[in-house]
Amino acid sequence: MPSMLDQTMMLTPDGVRFVAIHPKVVETIRGWVERGSQSREAGGILIGSYRGDHVEVSGSTVPMERDKRTRGLFDRMDRGHQEAAMQAWRSSGGTESYVGEWHTHPEAHPSPSVLDRWTWDRIMRRVREPVVFAIGGWDSCWWGIGAGARVEVMRMLSSGWDIV
Repeated sequence: MPSMLDQTMMLTPDGVRFVAIHPKVVETIRGWVERGSQSREAGGILIGSYRGDHVEVSGSTVPMERDKRTRGLFDRMDRGHQEAAMQAWRSSGGTESYVGEWHTHPEAHPSPSVLDRWTWDRIMRRVREPVVFAIGGWDSCWWGIGAGARVEVMRMLSSGWDIV
């Protein structure tokens, strides 16, 4: 397991909560960003654990067969994502599970669309804990955290990929 120094470290806007993102998660997101006129969005869930006020993102799923992928949309429809979260829960003795969502945008510096924010609002209504959201682009990755009814941009403390 990577040390804390090897991870991308984010700080929430209130300065209270840290989010640690394992390098393999960053590489997974980066690996699914497509360029070109035929590019399609990709995505999955983020798997990790809550450690007091902090979140550790240690894994992710990737697009699966039943997911819907178009140039302007990723719709997570395959039950394999839920099964991966449940498997993480079982194998960790109940310490790891779903902590968020990631997807890509076919642009250099992504930011949330109206549809992204609407989808995240629906997710946050069902989840008690803070939820981590990531959007990967060609040159950077947007990271946010949602709690209650708001999603706020997180501030990067260390990373191997530009974060906006």
